[in-house]
Amino acid sequence: CPGFAPSSSLRIHKVFTNQQVSYTSWFLDAFNYLLYKGDVDVINLSVGGPDFADRPFGDKVKEIVASGITLVSAMGNDGPAWGTLNAPGDAVEVIGVGASEADSGRVAAISSRGFPLGDRIPRMKPDYVAPGMGVLGAIPGGASCSPNHGTSVASPSVAGVAALV
Repeated sequence: CPGFAPSSSLRIHKVFTNQQVSYTSWFLDAFNYLLYKGDVDVINLSVGGPDFADRPFGDKVKEIVASGITLVSAMGNDGPAWGTLNAPGDAVEVIGVGASEADSGRVAAISSRGFPLGDRIPRMKPDYVAPGMGVLGAIPGGASCSPNHGTSVASPSVAGVAALV
């Protein structure tokens, strides 16, 4: 299951436990390490949450983008209702990615959408949609592929394209 940028180098940082628990400080540590290394052009976050007011996280996102790194993030799977966006994909500095149906190209029903909360200037998100329903992805160990669904599946495709630019 090769991606869009198969010759790219990857840095993978685990910021969740196996029980899907995470803390802002774990993200900040990973982001600080990437900034320290200075050899990253694109960051993909196949995660998101409802807390757009997490100031330390939001400030670090702005710092990352100001350093020249492109930040791509999944928008969430809380659609089809409007106002269901997740942070950090809802931030103006971040490329927010929704999921589309692979066969029709239409926005997938599960894909979050709407206007970011706390914005002074109304603008719609996601910025881009990419196939996110039934997309084949590698199974751990790389022996075969399986279908996956959601904006977390769509986001790496946009990050891969960004890596080629």
